[in-house]
Amino acid sequence: MDCYHHLRIKAVILLSTIATMAHAQAENMDTIADTPHLAAYLVAALMISVFTMVFTNRIFYYRQKEVTNHTRQLNTQLALVLRSNKTELWTYDVNKRIIQQISAMEENGKTYSPIDFAQFFDHDDFNQLRKTVIAVRSGEKEEETMMVHGSTPQDGGEPRLFMINVTVLHRDSHGKAKMLLGIQRDITENARRKEKARNLAIQFHTTFNSSLVDMIYYDADGWLTDINEKACETFGIKDREELMKRHVNIRDIPSYRELDLEHLDETQLSSVNDIDQVKHNDERIPELTVGGKFYYEVTLNAVRDKEGRALGFVAAGRNITEMVESHHRQQEDSALLKKATSDIEAYINNINYSLKVSGVRLINYHPDKHELVVFSDLNQPQYHLSQIRCITLLAETERRRARGLFLRMDRRTPGNINVTLQTLFHDEKGRRVFWTFWMVPVTGKDGAISHYFGLCRNETEMVYTEQMLRKETKKAQETEELKNTFLLNMSHEIRTPLNAVLGFAELFNGPHEEEDEPVFADEIKRNTNELLRLVNDILFISRLDARMIEYNYVETDFSKLFDGFCYMGWDNIAPGVKVTVENPYSRLMVKIDEQHLGTVIGKLCQLAARMTTTGTIRAKYDYRQGGLNITIEDTGRGLDKEKLSHIFDRFANGNDNHREGTGLDMPIIKELVEQMGGGIEIQSEEGKGTTVYVTIPCEMTALEKGTEHTILTGQQI
Repeated sequence: MDCYHHLRIKAVILLSTIATMAHAQAENMDTIADTPHLAAYLVAALMISVFTMVFTNRIFYYRQKEVTNHTRQLNTQLALVLRSNKTELWTYDVNKRIIQQISAMEENGKTYSPIDFAQFFDHDDFNQLRKTVIAVRSGEKEEETMMVHGSTPQDGGEPRLFMINVTVLHRDSHGKAKMLLGIQRDITENARRKEKARNLAIQFHTTFNSSLVDMIYYDADGWLTDINEKACETFGIKDREELMKRHVNIRDIPSYRELDLEHLDETQLSSVNDIDQVKHNDERIPELTVGGKFYYEVTLNAVRDKEGRALGFVAAGRNITEMVESHHRQQEDSALLKKATSDIEAYINNINYSLKVSGVRLINYHPDKHELVVFSDLNQPQYHLSQIRCITLLAETERRRARGLFLRMDRRTPGNINVTLQTLFHDEKGRRVFWTFWMVPVTGKDGAISHYFGLCRNETEMVYTEQMLRKETKKAQETEELKNTFLLNMSHEIRTPLNAVLGFAELFNGPHEEEDEPVFADEIKRNTNELLRLVNDILFISRLDARMIEYNYVETDFSKLFDGFCYMGWDNIAPGVKVTVENPYSRLMVKIDEQHLGTVIGKLCQLAARMTTTGTIRAKYDYRQGGLNITIEDTGRGLDKEKLSHIFDRFANGNDNHREGTGLDMPIIKELVEQMGGGIEIQSEEGKGTTVYVTIPCEMTALEKGTEHTILTGQQI
């Protein structure tokens, strides 16, 4: 700036001198045209020209110097950013086929031919990079990002991993790519850290979740951090995530309340708790759904670091309730068996009566004879059945299992048998009969198994009841899954425009250009309208699902309304689309719900307009066979078979970049049509357009065929 000041002073002095000379010459106008004075004027003009050139040159020089300094500062900052992010830049000249690295500190970076540049990368990965460059250069893709492995180092170390983004930097006057830009970032360390963390997580979760015992982990303060599926099954925990949110402490477990956690090393505990009583007196963990007496043994270990500080506590346990109760039952059964043996004569008649009333049969199997004896009366065997006869009375699917059971008894294998088998017989309802067999081995004086004794019972009703319950349970689960999926999609769809509104609103409070504010306001308005439409559609389809929509059928001249219904959906049609409305009646009086039928036609026309950017859209109707037959067809982009099969699913068309409306338009249309007693059918082919057929049953009171007229609007293609 000082230089500019000095130049201005010199200019003022020079101009003052020239003005003085001009004033002196003006005093003697008689001699102004002589030769000496003309020469003086020429010299003065030459001096002014030279001074002007020098002055302009100095201004350009100092401005260029300032720009150079500013550019150097920016280059230094760019170099620091690229170095800190391990990022390199290179360009590819399409015509010269030269790759040049860009250096922020040097005017010209290193240049390579494609062959030389390939030495820095893995051979196969470089071929993929070459295909990507060709695709961007030819215009198939605007840009592409890929991961590329570097060439193997000479020292045998691990090759580097790069993330490369290729895009067009310059185009020629014909719009073809002239220069490509490559942004190359070294992500080797990030990839290593992610892989290491992933392997550790896999090892931990594999060990933790695949354990055959209950595994529970508490942090250093005793708060529950993780629990495996086996433990959830043992304690009847249905919702693991809900349990984790409650911040359960190890002190909430009755057996652990007296433990000294600070000095705990390894402790083995066995406990007997009445869960029902514990829940009644101290309901700290309501997620436990088991009940009754609970026998449990556990090993509690403290996890400590090198300094001995506790990092957490691991509990490994198992439920031994069944084993203990089984032992108790065996003891009780043994006692009862002894008592029954002494009193068997007294109870023999009662047993026979019970067998007759309940339909239960006693059975004996003798491995030596390979024969099954069935008793309905203890005094008289009812059937003597050989192995082959028993197997032939069973269904084909059960015979292999029956052979295995007979082979097990022939080998006198210890252990009880409890099995339900399907037979060839049918009951009075035409159902296959199922029999359940309970058998126990009977030992002789020598301790060896002499035969098997047990009961058999007709369990047909129970089996079919269980099958029906399983089907109903599965149906209920599917219904619940559909509801949860809808709620999840609805939450996502609402958050998307809401986040956009909040995001653009926050931009007003941050640094921004004033000319950007109209853009922010337009985006907020657009997303607010989208959110309002979405909420309205959700509320409307909820009322449809709850059957809360009232339909008001009144006599209406449909020929006067059809055009208006169509134009409701064509208020924002694309330029160049020809729209056709065919109305074959001058008067058609039908009893319909004008409001909801108008909603159906308007939404269908709106969807057709959104899917058609060029071509035609045609809307027509007719009254046939006691109903209105409405057709909306377009030559838009259409739908493929996969999307067409899910066209009526809620939010199903929101998984790509061509979602039309809020994702609830077609479900609303279908539900409205069906609740009005009609039907809807869609035919579509990708790239060739879509045709929608809607049938609404209604009563016609008056009909006048007019000269069929067609209304055209829009621009011709």
